Amino acid sequence: MSKHHLDRYHKFIDGLTNQVVVGYCEKHHILPRSLGGSDDASNLILLTPRQHYLAHWMLWKAYGGAMAVAFDYMNGIKRYGKRLPGRVVAALKADVSRRISERPVSEETRKKQSKAKLGKKLSAEHVEKVRLAVLGRKMGPEFAAKVSEAKRGRGNGRIGFVVSEETRNRISDANRNRPIIVCPHCDKSVKDHGGAKRWHFDKCKERIAA
Repeated sequence: MSKHHLDRYHKFIDGLTNQVVVGYCEKHHILPRSLGGSDDASNLILLTPRQHYLAHWMLWKAYGGAMAVAFDYMNGIKRYGKRLPGRVVAALKADVSRRISERPVSEETRKKQSKAKLGKKLSAEHVEKVRLAVLGRKMGPEFAAKVSEAKRGRGNGRIGFVVSEETRNRISDANRNRPIIVCPHCDKSVKDHGGAKRWHFDKCKERIAA
């Protein structure tokens, strides 16, 4: 907690205690409910949208991650006016990410999330966006090592998985119709699929250069 920013927040709120807001206003909890604040009249104040936005900015600066999610949510709403500078947005997003990663998730919640996604089909447009986002991206050695370790032994979700005869036939048919391509670096003829690009082309070029 930052005492400096908390003092600034309290001075800001104290200066608005007796104001009369004309027109649209928003109810603000002086001590946020997430920090133990109540709905009592003594803990509530009416603010303009801009004042409400500034109040939550100060609360985030005072309490850090505890108030980051609420302030980040407000940044997606147009009525709060001027957007934050890029460096402030980066700091806010980092705080939100830390807050979410530290939040414990119960086994019941995990099962609900898994059930909600089960059988859900992604649109062709979404699949294409994901493909373009990861296209050409290279994993760092540390991340690659973590992925490799996660896929070993019990961490490999494919262990014990039985592929149906229908799926086997579909894969076989798809591979049978793939065109033959030649790697320009090792001159080997291979079928045009993901493995070809993984083990040939740039991979071959790197091996030869080494």
